[in-house]
Amino acid sequence: MPKIVKDEAVFRAAIQTVVERGYTGATTKQIAEAADVSEVTLFRKYGSKAALVQQAIAMLTDAIDFTTAAEYTGDVTADLLRVVQAYQAAAEKYGQFFYLMLSEIPRYPELTEILDEPFTMIAHIGQLIARYQAEGILKPEHPMHAVAGLLGPIITVNVIRAAAPNAPLPPLDLSAHVAGYLHGRFQSSKP
Repeated sequence: MPKIVKDEAVFRAAIQTVVERGYTGATTKQIAEAADVSEVTLFRKYGSKAALVQQAIAMLTDAIDFTTAAEYTGDVTADLLRVVQAYQAAAEKYGQFFYLMLSEIPRYPELTEILDEPFTMIAHIGQLIARYQAEGILKPEHPMHAVAGLLGPIITVNVIRAAAPNAPLPPLDLSAHVAGYLHGRFQSSKP
């Protein structure tokens, strides 16, 4: 009887192997060994290392559920705080993997498609911000620039932490970050 391959176990093995060895250094043989499956099984089921990594990222973004995190409630502060909390939780669990993969894309064009899922997630955040802009609560600016302003400082802190775990960085105060972000973006008639 053939062994049942559990996608989640394979994806987690791929993520861990890539984090430990980099995309180039992570071989399908090593991923297969970490997942306790044969390398042939990996190729039959997933096609290539790039396709396997793309599916692993899709699993992670589904688990993060930014669609729910970016839901509109009418309370801009609570909504954006929920977004940054979801982002920070994801960065703490998977940031090292995502940042590593982003750095590999310029050298490996076959990885470009791995950005589809994260860009969809960012688009949901942009739609939330655009709705508050349309209501006149937030100043108009391109929603993707607004997302970059919201997540950029958090991404920077997490990249530094991943690169230099002993760097003397204070813990992120996400409530203060959202308050500061909104302070510069409220329409003039808002507080």
